[in-house]
Amino acid sequence: MFVDASAIVAILTEEPDGTDLAAQLACADRRITNTLAIFESVAAIFRVKRTTIDRAEAQVLAFVKAAAIEVLKIDQEDTSLALQAYGLYGRHRHPDDRRNRSLNLADCYHYASAKAHRQPILTKDISFSETEIPVCR
Repeated sequence: MFVDASAIVAILTEEPDGTDLAAQLACADRRITNTLAIFESVAAIFRVKRTTIDRAEAQVLAFVKAAAIEVLKIDQEDTSLALQAYGLYGRHRHPDDRRNRSLNLADCYHYASAKAHRQPILTKDISFSETEIPVCR
């Protein structure tokens, strides 16, 4: 299962659906994320909890370690898959009133990691439901 930033943040900030997301994560045979999701998660924790970047990073990395989530590096194959995702599902494909149904840059890379590793995505983001990647919510 690819764990995107929205799921990590929901769990760490105890959002209402965080418990359900944590339960799904606990049941996954494989847990992966990528460096961009780590960046997004740290930035969100920094903003939401009004803490320091160092503390936010430490919290995210401690969670990733405790949850046994493998952090993937982004490579050229991921970039090619992310570009394909952008071509199919990117923000340019939707009018402004449906932009929340399209993939942003980070989402394109999350899609790429999930697709390359043949994993569903654990996310709160509704835009992934527009793709062929299975979504866990």
